[in-house]
Amino acid sequence: MWRRFMLVLVPLVVGAALLASPAAAGDPPITLPSSPKGLPAPVTLPAGVDPASPYLPQVSCSPVDMPGVVKLRALVLKTYGEGGAGAISHDCTEGVSEHSEGRAWDWMVDVSDTSERTAAANFIGWATANSGRNARRLGIMYIIYNKKIWAVYRAADGWRTSSGHTDHVHISFSWNGARGNTSFWTGEVGTIDLGPCVRFAGTYGARTSTPRAGACPRTASLLKKTSRADRAYGHTGATVTKAQGLLGVARTGKFDMATWKAVNAYQRAHDIPYTAALDQPTWASLSPSSVTSNAVAGYTQREAVEYGVATYSGSTIARGYVGRAALFLQTALGMPAADRNGYFSTVTLAAVKRLQASAGLTQDGIVRAEEWRAMADALG
Repeated sequence: MWRRFMLVLVPLVVGAALLASPAAAGDPPITLPSSPKGLPAPVTLPAGVDPASPYLPQVSCSPVDMPGVVKLRALVLKTYGEGGAGAISHDCTEGVSEHSEGRAWDWMVDVSDTSERTAAANFIGWATANSGRNARRLGIMYIIYNKKIWAVYRAADGWRTSSGHTDHVHISFSWNGARGNTSFWTGEVGTIDLGPCVRFAGTYGARTSTPRAGACPRTASLLKKTSRADRAYGHTGATVTKAQGLLGVARTGKFDMATWKAVNAYQRAHDIPYTAALDQPTWASLSPSSVTSNAVAGYTQREAVEYGVATYSGSTIARGYVGRAALFLQTALGMPAADRNGYFSTVTLAAVKRLQASAGLTQDGIVRAEEWRAMADALG
């Protein structure tokens, strides 16, 4: 009797273990239909397909919903009629996350709900089929659902182990996908947009609406440091309150959207990379009394001109440059202290062109030996 019981029990136990075991490596997080219902494209799709995006992690803090993500969310909800809208933008306080750049979306479809899981299966199956052809058309970088992740830049690996995400599908986008500059929306095959560049080490990337195909310009070390701590969208506390007072916005103690916009506007007005964060270049401009180190400390305007003539006459400096030479230039031009940070942008460009106009030089905004000599001549 015992022997017969064991012979029956063993197959049952083995069978139960097989049913409870996790999906094999590379398998999807849920069963996907063989002919999934996909999204209708708003344009005629070209024969070619967009290149697969590499992994482009968050480098900037831009909590604004990007247009390509907004359009996809609306189309997914309309097409499948399931789940909640979820969030696109998040605070910049949760670690590296494309949500902090407005290029990730959480579609609230719970794996335990049959109709929601079916909708998720249709979208996921359609997006990832054929090595992610449709994901490439949408500019999707990766998808996470039910403890598994699929990435267009590792499509051959299939679904890899992840964690969480049982109540929503997380979708992260490339910059082209986030901007809506892909073939699914435009009818033209897009190119890879590598996104913002970090201009000063240790700061966020400078926000821009211009796609980037090439390498970033070099990153400069911080030329000014302060006693103030860096803060970004979502942070709270006395440091944020201090900045709000200096910026003239409501002193809520929370780095909110009004503060984010005020920081961005201040940076644009003072030739600071447009990070929209309270970083060291911004604090040095906003709160001069907090500066603890300065690469041109002790140099008068005349001394900065003399140093520039001796050191930089053999090179050129133009808009977009970041570094010590630009800080000496800003000092030599006699620009206001709030505008001196070592980043050559619109305010510095205007000052250079005024110098060129007064000296009878070509007003191209490029600083060469002639401009340094003109600065020396102006001081007598």
